[in-house]
Amino acid sequence: MKTRLFLTAHLLFGILLFGQDSYQMPIKTQLITLNPSLEIKNTAGLNLGIFDDYQTQKIAGINIQLNPITLIYLLAPKEIEVPKDGAETVTINGIHLSTGGMTDGKALNGVGLSMYHIAQETNGITLNGFNNNSGKLNGLHISGLNNSAEAANGILVALSNSAGKFNGIQLGIVNDIGNGNGLQVGLYNKSTKLKGIQIGLINKTKDRKGFQLGFWNKNAKRTLPLINF
Repeated sequence: MKTRLFLTAHLLFGILLFGQDSYQMPIKTQLITLNPSLEIKNTAGLNLGIFDDYQTQKIAGINIQLNPITLIYLLAPKEIEVPKDGAETVTINGIHLSTGGMTDGKALNGVGLSMYHIAQETNGITLNGFNNNSGKLNGLHISGLNNSAEAANGILVALSNSAGKFNGIQLGIVNDIGNGNGLQVGLYNKSTKLKGIQIGLINKTKDRKGFQLGFWNKNAKRTLPLINF
């Protein structure tokens, strides 16, 4: 009898101990929310915050953030990478306005105006003072310094633009595409495989297809000034 009681108590204790980790209370959704907050809350309306301190939350509507220490971002010793699965935080569907920006976002779907933007996925239109670094980047994105993505579709405008896979238009001083289709316009245009047009001072590609217009042009077949194809 004592053994049975002991096993039953042990079983109940295990359920309580591990059940707390597996069970999560549903996240509340409110019309107006504030962050940082001790409680994770989703937003269906307006979120107001400071220091861009996000949690694993969803914001549908308007997100307004005030970050008084934005310039510290430029002192980072290296580029902040796109967050890996499990390390991402906020998803914003709507309008995102910040004097700082995201550094570990999951997704932005809509319109964003910020100084910097780093997320797993960005769809829509963004205007960034410094840079935009996204895993997937779709739409129109204008940045003061750099746009970079693992995969992108649309129009990228910045001093430098880079994408592993890209379909669309790159406008900048330096443009770099791994594999894609479209147009590059800049002083220096580079691609591994590009079906499209490069217009710039120096154009380079390892592909045999495409059209190059510039002072110096190089592809897999030949190197020529002015025009190459």
